[in-house]
Amino acid sequence: MSGWRLGIGIVLVLHGLGHALGLLALSGLQTDTWNGRSWLLTDRIGDTAAKSVSVVLWLIALATFVAAGLALLQVSLPEDLWRPLAVTGAVASLVGLALFWNAFPVLFPNKIGALAVDVAVLVGVLLVDWPTEEMLTR
Repeated sequence: MSGWRLGIGIVLVLHGLGHALGLLALSGLQTDTWNGRSWLLTDRIGDTAAKSVSVVLWLIALATFVAAGLALLQVSLPEDLWRPLAVTGAVASLVGLALFWNAFPVLFPNKIGALAVDVAVLVGVLLVDWPTEEMLTR
């Protein structure tokens, strides 16, 4: 297995698992600074509905990034699924971050890192066809 494949696969899995922090914010186990309020949705559709949207977005991001990483690592899923799964996860993650930016302010550095990975996935996969198949097979 190439170093690129291993490295990117691990980043995708870890990034996916990181979205569990969004679910943790909804659990009520943390301080008052962690919440499931959306600056856009909570007042419009209500707290319960906004939290439901949050759960769905974080679960999609978590599941698709983990699945993308496993597919790239050639574990349990067809390898050709990693790109569409990673793009789906990045979109769900970006939408979640945009709608629930203030839900967990203590994780500001994590949110910046998440944005960077999401943008790297979208630019790499959709715009510049990176990583190339040659890189993944070396």
